Amino acid sequence: MSAQLFLIAPDDLDVGLLTLMLAAAEVSALLVPRRNLAENAYKAMVKAIRPHAQEAGCAVLVEGEPGLVRLLGADGLHLGESSKGATIDAVRALKPDLIVGAWAANRDEAMTKGELGVDYLFFGPLSGQLDERDRALAAWWAQTMEVPAVLSDPAASPESLDPLGCEFAALSENLWNAKEGPARAIAAFARRLEAV
Repeated sequence: MSAQLFLIAPDDLDVGLLTLMLAAAEVSALLVPRRNLAENAYKAMVKAIRPHAQEAGCAVLVEGEPGLVRLLGADGLHLGESSKGATIDAVRALKPDLIVGAWAANRDEAMTKGELGVDYLFFGPLSGQLDERDRALAAWWAQTMEVPAVLSDPAASPESLDPLGCEFAALSENLWNAKEGPARAIAAFARRLEAV
């Protein structure tokens, strides 16, 4: 089974563009990172994006506190650099109705968070280059563990994308900045995933 698409939104995501992209390819999830956005600006962006993504069958994931998920009508919470305690709190507050995913920096952290009942483990950066350490970690997890893996490769092209056996391939910078436009690019990424 081929990997599914997982998008990482930019700070200035246009709703019209998102709608075109979701029509061009099937996307399983859209992560809306908080980055440096003020709280009100972040909430406004999620509220604008959410109904369009969900209508296309795409889960919307937010960053922040568990209560924000329900407040914004999102489908789940993405935990970046988070403690074991924060992960436990999120799982208790949101599951089984909503999604909880967590980023992992190494094998120990991945195994700890995987045992806490998260729905996916996220490997790689939200932006920049995917390094070989994260690539190897994701491949190891995908080959040996049952909790689904998300491999984030912001610099991937449709020609170079390799999910390494992970259930989800996360796309960001190269997709949004594609010369042919993100809608055409995402269709090419989808074809690539069907072929690998």
